[in-house]
Amino acid sequence: MNLGRIRALVQCGLLVLSVAWLDCGARTGLRSGSSQSDNPDQRDASVARDAGPDVFDAGHERPVRPKPPPGKADKIDLLFMIDASGSMADKQEILGLAIPDMVKRLTNPLCIDASGKPLPSQPARPTDPCPSGGRREFSPTQDMHIGVVSSSLGGHGALRACGNPRYVFANDQGHLLQRGAQGETYQNLGFLDWDPSRFNDPPGEADPARLQDLVGRIVKGVGETGCGFEASLESWYHFLIDPEPWEAIELAPCPDKPSEECAVQRGVDNYLLEQRKNFLRPDSLVAVIMLSDENDCSVIDSGRAWRVVDEVPIPRATTICNTSPIDLCCRSCADASVVAGCPPTADDPECQKGPYSPDENGFGLHCYEQKKRYGVDYLYPIERYIRGMTEEQVPARDGSLVQNPLFAPNEDGETRHHSLVVLAGIVGVPWQDIARDPFDQQNLEYKTARELHDEGIWDIIAGDVPNYLPAADPLMHESIAERTGINPVTGDPLMPSTATSPTANPINGHEFTIDTRRGRGFELQYACIFPLITPRDCIGRICDCHPLYPGGNRPLCQAEDGTYGTVQYRAKAYPGLRHLAVLKGLGDNAIVGSICARNVKDPSRSDYGYRPALAALLDRLRAGLI
Repeated sequence: MNLGRIRALVQCGLLVLSVAWLDCGARTGLRSGSSQSDNPDQRDASVARDAGPDVFDAGHERPVRPKPPPGKADKIDLLFMIDASGSMADKQEILGLAIPDMVKRLTNPLCIDASGKPLPSQPARPTDPCPSGGRREFSPTQDMHIGVVSSSLGGHGALRACGNPRYVFANDQGHLLQRGAQGETYQNLGFLDWDPSRFNDPPGEADPARLQDLVGRIVKGVGETGCGFEASLESWYHFLIDPEPWEAIELAPCPDKPSEECAVQRGVDNYLLEQRKNFLRPDSLVAVIMLSDENDCSVIDSGRAWRVVDEVPIPRATTICNTSPIDLCCRSCADASVVAGCPPTADDPECQKGPYSPDENGFGLHCYEQKKRYGVDYLYPIERYIRGMTEEQVPARDGSLVQNPLFAPNEDGETRHHSLVVLAGIVGVPWQDIARDPFDQQNLEYKTARELHDEGIWDIIAGDVPNYLPAADPLMHESIAERTGINPVTGDPLMPSTATSPTANPINGHEFTIDTRRGRGFELQYACIFPLITPRDCIGRICDCHPLYPGGNRPLCQAEDGTYGTVQYRAKAYPGLRHLAVLKGLGDNAIVGSICARNVKDPSRSDYGYRPALAALLDRLRAGLI
């Protein structure tokens, strides 16, 4: 045993540490699932590790932490992807209220019994012993990076997309955000560093209350003035995984037809790469949490895809696309090539109508069901994000396969265990569809990815997005027209726009009238709705019940007596199908939560806000923590 360890053990017995909650009293009970190691060196190292900074004299080496076993980690890199578009302020506020619970549980884990259930009495500090018969679910997290990126990646080359002055943050470029805590992140690097044991040099944050405050401020500081074409999948991929993140997207003559313009990626964003290098460690548990109330719109950053987020007329799809998008003859009406067995596009009835007019295809409706409507999918394929979270090689800009940063080897040549890369989605899906018991009025627990698979719930909430097979729940159909049908979990029928109650259907209220015209067409039927913490009048501010917005029979704007007005009582979410398709593809490494909170009135309950979603995430994370 070296001198530093001896000195640590001696002082631990004699001194009271200056960091109050890191006292010496109960360190031997903090590991979950096992007793202290039988290896003396490991046992001494763990005591020294937990002892805190004051037990080491200046000039002596910092303690070396014992190496976690395979599939386990003693540090976390936590990345939030927050939708920055309109209507998100209320959801950001709710997430900000739930984050203290999450941080508290990571830094002061629950004491559980032999069956894994929390004990009725919990210790106040992570160094306090568990009650008799209990053990910690995992060791208190003493090394954690927390960062936030937004869904706002600009216009993907389009000159007018996101050009509206209200899009203050039109392009956050996948960089870590600190708008709510400018200058207060770790070494001004854009992320927070939880470091109560002072392992890092320079040391990070040691005050749990301040950490909770900073995270909440950054999340709520994302705002809702970002680009309305939410690249909520590409944003975290861009930051964590893309081997050559672009510095800019520009328009240039298309190689195959110089008279047309194509988007081209220019340069490499070295600022982002430096942020990634500082944030992402090779031996951490990586968790990405997405918060979005709309489906993903990750437009391909090259070629002609930029046109789908611009106001240029978009060609229609051939007739067959509406019923069979995977048919060989399903293509854009602009495609004049000869395809064996398919009629010329010039002879197709749908193509003869010409491109969509602005009044047929409002600007905000350009991202849904693209293959059916345009004959082309202008969004990055779902497989891009599944591969990014699971495979050790990913495509570079030129298509060649290169090292995936998520699985880059450490100094010993070892790569991160695949079980230590987790993706959570708090997205547009009814909480009733994913609840273990949707009829339990007191508790709300979400099913694990394994349960969603075994019970066939993925088919209900997501269908098969890559093959254009719809979800079984009609609420999860993207549609302008009013939908019909019955929710297969609760048995509640969808209600028409003429419904006199805003909760005629307890999940989405009721359908409503959608105007697709230019400047008006910007939304779809809702997957779910939920009460706002505080209703708000939309006179003088942009919110869902503004008098200039069409579709006055939204359930969001309907009072309990059935009348409509400019007061917004409820928030909404659209079907998050692309998010769910990625989560489905990740198997047990996925966590699904609903952005439609069941309870926003009683903060004393476990189902308050996004607590159920974050609780499900923490239950998954603890499997990877020592």
